[in-house]
Amino acid sequence: MKKLVFLILITGCFSHISNAKNKTLKEGHWRTELYLNNTDTLPFTFYYYSEYNKLIIMNASERIELKDITIKNDKVTVKFPIFNSEFIGVIKSKKKIEGYWHNYAKGPDYKIPFNAKFGIFNRFLTEQNNADKFTGKWEVTFNYSDSENSEKAIGLFEAKKGTIHGTFLTETGDYRFLGGTSYWNTMNLSCFDGTHAFLFKSKLKNDTLWGTFNSGSHYKTEWFAIKNDSFELRDPEKLTYVVNNNPLEFSFTDLKNTDYVYPNQSTQNKVVLIQILGTWCPNCMDETNFLTRIYQKYKTDLEIIGVGFETGKTNEAKLESLQNYKKHMNIDYPLLIGGDACKPCAVEKFPMLNDIMSFPTLLIIDKKGNIRKIHTGFSGPSTGKYYT
Repeated sequence: MKKLVFLILITGCFSHISNAKNKTLKEGHWRTELYLNNTDTLPFTFYYYSEYNKLIIMNASERIELKDITIKNDKVTVKFPIFNSEFIGVIKSKKKIEGYWHNYAKGPDYKIPFNAKFGIFNRFLTEQNNADKFTGKWEVTFNYSDSENSEKAIGLFEAKKGTIHGTFLTETGDYRFLGGTSYWNTMNLSCFDGTHAFLFKSKLKNDTLWGTFNSGSHYKTEWFAIKNDSFELRDPEKLTYVVNNNPLEFSFTDLKNTDYVYPNQSTQNKVVLIQILGTWCPNCMDETNFLTRIYQKYKTDLEIIGVGFETGKTNEAKLESLQNYKKHMNIDYPLLIGGDACKPCAVEKFPMLNDIMSFPTLLIIDKKGNIRKIHTGFSGPSTGKYYT
């Protein structure tokens, strides 16, 4: 009798375990909202492929593929391949997920709540009209109430198939692939790429756009813009320059944890590009995509050296970030550990320069070892002719 009861209990346990199956998600379009604060929500959309257990985030014309997805019982985790961030959510049903986006690059406790709902294609829920009012080139002023810290930018917006695509181009880079809609006198744009969460809201009053800009949950400012086809920013090759005649020399640790000294035999009689970057920086990623292509074409006479300034607290964490970046971006040229992710830290390592305003910054060196040009920032694919 005892054996029979034991067998019944064991059978019941295994039956309970076998019924605890992982929940599933419906294949198709999902709309996600990040709750930045009590009043601002940032929407973006993705498409989930159940057969391959992957999703594609859609920002205007950009597509970001995420394959590192784990579903266990009712918990889903989605990790980004380069940026140190992830979604951790609870599957409420096949059509709904709730949880948090964690951005560890900004600290171990930085997280923003989200919900995702199935079957909604549009990023913003209003139907687009009056797009011609917003299409064109705009002269933009960010943080206009603080004259010392205000910043000029170029706004580029274009109507495309019921949506608006655009970006803001600054002297240190661009805000990448923004997508949204215009409705009567309002225009709303957003972008989410795994490290940056950008939300732009604006309203047209007479000939001026008045707006707000949220970057994640930690930053918000105001901006205004007027249409101006002739407005340009300062020349990106004149912002950073050499201030002394000291030769360009440095020694950093490479990804094999050995010293890499510049100059060296592999750089002799070659044009050298030194890329000052951070793996946490999407503009750096755009520049890296460009550099990897030209390196394959010209590497007989060209050497590229990437020096990374990273958010990791330890040397091992910085090394891991750069190794992952090299693998994911298919980089053939050397990557080195420069230091912490701060501009003064980079200036300290390159004391022959007046300043480093931006990640990325590119040093262009001729075959005699002379710095011929220094390019601040990078205008990515979303900037059109500026990228070209």
